[in-house]
Amino acid sequence: MRQAALLLGFLIIASGFSEAYSQSNCKVLKPGIDSIYTGGCKQGLADGQGVASGIDNYTGEFKKGLPNGIGTYTWNTGEKYEGEWKKGLRNGTGTFTSKHDGRDSIVTGIWESDKYIGEESIPPFVIQYRSGISRVSCLRTGDQPLRVYYKFTRGGGTSEYTSPISDLLLQGSSGSESGSSNNFGFDTVTFPFEGKIKFSAPSAFSSQGSQSAVTLNYELNLVINQPGAWMVTIFY
Repeated sequence: MRQAALLLGFLIIASGFSEAYSQSNCKVLKPGIDSIYTGGCKQGLADGQGVASGIDNYTGEFKKGLPNGIGTYTWNTGEKYEGEWKKGLRNGTGTFTSKHDGRDSIVTGIWESDKYIGEESIPPFVIQYRSGISRVSCLRTGDQPLRVYYKFTRGGGTSEYTSPISDLLLQGSSGSESGSSNNFGFDTVTFPFEGKIKFSAPSAFSSQGSQSAVTLNYELNLVINQPGAWMVTIFY
């Protein structure tokens, strides 16, 4: 019985020593929190959930020795960041809290490569709604002129067909309507630009010029946020 108790005690001590040894040999590669670490480890580097400390403190996810994923970093000055990390840098959605005149100053938004870039990430364009249209391509061709033009492609091919189009309705939040036989749109627009287009045309499965072609109705609503010259290709 005594030998069993001694053996059990030895195993517990050995297990504790092994754990302490493995933790001490699991490295954190970010300066400031590279002194003490407890948590997941892979190939000698912090990996998974963990807690790291030095002059600063971090609790959260790690990958290959660096904060990566969701985590909270607290500086020795009292500032704190809670949010997404990538390769040891603030990257993604997060909240930064600091003290000014004894009060908390809170900044929430999008971070990229450790820099705050704004309250939200605004895409260049958004397709809000489409009906009957197989695909939409939005191409920014340059900084100037400030315009949004549309062109139409039937059947998903590279050839442009505008003659079958009827009952064309263009609406834009700004600019003057303009265009040629192949391209329609708006010049001198103000961004963000909200556009709406409706038209009728024979089904893409109908033969070109067929008398028995089935006519379908098409609709597209979009918003273009980034200023510039835009060409919107509608595949129907």
